[in-house]
Amino acid sequence: MQMQKTLPAIAALLVTMGCLSGSSDQGMMVTPTAPAVHVGEQLALKAEPLEDISQEPEWEMEETYGGGFLNSRGFQVTYVAPVSAGRYHVVLRASRADGSRLKVTEEILVLPSPQIEPSQALVAPGGTLFFSVRMKGLPRNTVTWSVAEPNGGSVSKEGVYEAPMGPGTYHVKATSTLDTEAVAVATVQVE
Repeated sequence: MQMQKTLPAIAALLVTMGCLSGSSDQGMMVTPTAPAVHVGEQLALKAEPLEDISQEPEWEMEETYGGGFLNSRGFQVTYVAPVSAGRYHVVLRASRADGSRLKVTEEILVLPSPQIEPSQALVAPGGTLFFSVRMKGLPRNTVTWSVAEPNGGSVSKEGVYEAPMGPGTYHVKATSTLDTEAVAVATVQVE
């Protein structure tokens, strides 16, 4: 009776092990590790085999709108990031020397590209400036405005900056409400 209970457990373990070995394996290393790039920019990716393979790897994107490659075959390709920020997955496929297939998946972080206008400005003490921002790669441009320095003036939710009465160099920041790491900074010289 004990043997009948043990056999299903062993069978389940073997199925689980088989499933794990069919997942993305480590027969190839992609560099840079933990790749990141801004929307619309290019990034060189390199595949380094960790075992014998019989052909150059083929590259593809797992997501339909995850960007693309300038060429999709070889040990080095250039990845072109999409216009939307997010996490995307590059898949490499190759054949091993023994004929079995090799598949490696690498995540690429595509970062938004915040742009503030003007990026540098000069204003008189107590004067005002209007700032605008574009969070390229994010679906909306909703931001929160702030001034980095205490007593560095104030900025409204519409991006209107009012300089302090004292001269100095100050920084106006626009932070995306969708991605708090997407920050655009302008330098303001008050004199």
